[in-house]
Amino acid sequence: MTRLLQAYRAGDESARDALYALVYGELKGIAIRRLARMGRSIIDPTELVNEALLRLLGDRIQAQDRQHFFRIAATAIRCTLIDVIRQRQAEKRGGDVVITAFDPARESAPYGPTPDQRWLEVEDALVALDKPYPRQCRVIELAFLVGLKQQEIADALAINVRTVERDLRFAKAWLREQLAP
Repeated sequence: MTRLLQAYRAGDESARDALYALVYGELKGIAIRRLARMGRSIIDPTELVNEALLRLLGDRIQAQDRQHFFRIAATAIRCTLIDVIRQRQAEKRGGDVVITAFDPARESAPYGPTPDQRWLEVEDALVALDKPYPRQCRVIELAFLVGLKQQEIADALAINVRTVERDLRFAKAWLREQLAP
């Protein structure tokens, strides 16, 4: 993978295709697991992976190796999910159409947040976490978005497993506090 990344950065378009083929199955498996965890499908896993890979490989990706690639992939998957959710919510609201009908029975019903809304809340919390604690944000992205094990996260971020454990505990507690009703 490192050789393919280097060749792609050097301008070899066939390396891009080989890289795509190499990581597609793994990223699709990650997407299936992540979307299953969310309770209902926000986006088809194939669509998510295709869109994320287009973002990743559309520019000259600067990943140095496999671990660095998957760190970047976590961000691309996260951004793709958020873009899809925001687009879907805009479509549900009619885009630029103003809806004036009012249904008091529906407005007063105690509906909780939809999975889409909940994911946007998580995204806002991750953005807030990233500012003061960027490493902890990367750790939680790699654990929950990419599905890496603690040792893989440690390797990807060049930190030890104990630091990963502490960062995960911290990030989970921080997010729990931010997302509490």
